[in-house]
Amino acid sequence: MLSLQAVVAVFARDVYLDHLSPETSQAAAGAVYDALVKFLRAAVRALAAVALFTALGAFLTGPSRIAVLIRTGCRSGIAAFRDVAMSAGLRLGAVGRFVHRFKHWIGVAILVVAAVVLFTWTYPTTVVVIWTVVLTLAGFAVREFLDVGGAPDGDARTGNAAH
Repeated sequence: MLSLQAVVAVFARDVYLDHLSPETSQAAAGAVYDALVKFLRAAVRALAAVALFTALGAFLTGPSRIAVLIRTGCRSGIAAFRDVAMSAGLRLGAVGRFVHRFKHWIGVAILVVAAVVLFTWTYPTTVVVIWTVVLTLAGFAVREFLDVGGAPDGDARTGNAAH
């Protein structure tokens, strides 16, 4: 539907310019048309980017083997990074337990903030959508990093408490 609208906008410009009277300036009429559909084109591109990222997100949260493999790989990589940081002296303590306890709701909050940003942005462009997705993914990565799985103050995998 979005690509159809974009195609119609391109062809409508040609039809519009072809049906002008001979004394009308083609350049001026083209500039007026371009000014009128400029934000429509940007909105169509941004909406297409939102649709693409939503579809990709739905796929990656689904039960397919590829999605599970990608999620598992990301979690393992973030957990390995967290383990290195914790072995270097980082202690998440109450923060890690809090994130573990409210992990689902923190994820919901990240998605709500991203949706509010996209829906309240005056003229969301494709760049705005891409940056919103990147920051949303960064938020989920931070959430995963801070989730120590309920371990007291030590490594989440071994359950060793810091003394």
